[in-house]
Amino acid sequence: MAVEITGTDACGNSPKNVFVARFEEHLARGDVEALAEVLAPGCVLDVVGSDGLRTVEGREAVATALAEIVPAGLTAAHVEAAVTHGKAAAAWGSWTRRGDTVQWSHVFWFRTLKAQDFDRIRVFGS
Repeated sequence: MAVEITGTDACGNSPKNVFVARFEEHLARGDVEALAEVLAPGCVLDVVGSDGLRTVEGREAVATALAEIVPAGLTAAHVEAAVTHGKAAAAWGSWTRRGDTVQWSHVFWFRTLKAQDFDRIRVFGS
């Protein structure tokens, strides 16, 4: 079943915002290859949850870990907002599967001001 993604069209007021919104689309679809393409080689991922903090390092390891945070059987994803300022960015929204909806929030740091790849990502969830 395909994942219905909404909200990313509302993030188009800047190229950086669109970059973050597209990243969230790839994440919702579990597209590890597309995720890895926009991660810096030494990218660091911090996963913050009710059980504490887990850190993952390296492009491929981070791409795989990101795909694993998305609930299995996802049917819909909504990106409430994707915003950027300088090297920092944030996105938040919800994922739905079998009628159960969970909220998420992600914070990003670009490696450079050109916003071509992410150097660090912090994800918040349950």
